[in-house]
Amino acid sequence: MNQKEEEQLIIKYFRESYSDFPKGKLTNSESPDFILKLSPKKSIGIELTRLDQNEGSLKENIEFALVRKKDKIKLYQRNVFNQLWLIIHADLIKDSKSYHIANKIANWEFSSNFDKVFLFDLFTGKIFKLI
Repeated sequence: MNQKEEEQLIIKYFRESYSDFPKGKLTNSESPDFILKLSPKKSIGIELTRLDQNEGSLKENIEFALVRKKDKIKLYQRNVFNQLWLIIHADLIKDSKSYHIANKIANWEFSSNFDKVFLFDLFTGKIFKLI
């Protein structure tokens, strides 16, 4: 499976898992990965990125993913999107069984120019809204 096929599966699963996902036509793009066309004048740019779960804490790994995508926002803003979303996905969030992630995430603050940022656990289908 190539990267684009993997991204299509992830966005399909996210769309099914996120009850507030807006209705619209979702098309492949390169920068960002997908464009959700809500109407002729409204669209959402959606970027996907994998959570690198290295030696740092979950919070540090999320912050690293945000920093990694920070420079791309200027590129995305050349297109006129009403919103920009970032979906950080992981096959299984490390240590997810050892503590209640939702409680920890609720107390963490993240900074990003994305309008919405989500952490998506592919194993459980859980979505955590970060921004």
